[in-house]
Amino acid sequence: MPLAAPDRMPANTATALSMAVQAARAASQAAAHTAATLLAEATGTSGTIHRTWRGEGPDAWCKVTASGLRADILRSSHGDRAHCELTAITPEGYERIRAWAQDLNECPHDGMCDCVESPWPTLAELLEDGGELEIVYRDDDERGLAKAAFNRICLTFFDEPVANLAHMIALSRSA
Repeated sequence: MPLAAPDRMPANTATALSMAVQAARAASQAAAHTAATLLAEATGTSGTIHRTWRGEGPDAWCKVTASGLRADILRSSHGDRAHCELTAITPEGYERIRAWAQDLNECPHDGMCDCVESPWPTLAELLEDGGELEIVYRDDDERGLAKAAFNRICLTFFDEPVANLAHMIALSRSA
């Protein structure tokens, strides 16, 4: 049987496709809400989660705000990645996050890599510079920003896995 042209798709096939797309969208929305809840709970609060509207920050399934956290769960993901700002991190918390993240993403440096030797700015660099410094793992890959103000660190991530963010929040809060 020859393939039907897209404008002449059988009704059953068109309905099945529409239902599959709706189910995938619903699953991503549910994952996004769960991810937002996970981030809020990592701060030790329930936070506030709401749906976003066109033009309200990045294109997102939802937005969460909680103590020291603002995050948009990105619509370009399956509900598992976020644009996030972590604020009021202590210098000690920043050092724990920095050490964990650099170990997590350590490159084997096979001689053909384009990795940056030290992707995260040091605490001394942040405190000395006073501006925003990039978190860059590869020469063409800006992952986020770090900024020091009033002896606290603010981290902004553009597209980070929610599980990593939740762990960073926990690291920033541990003593």
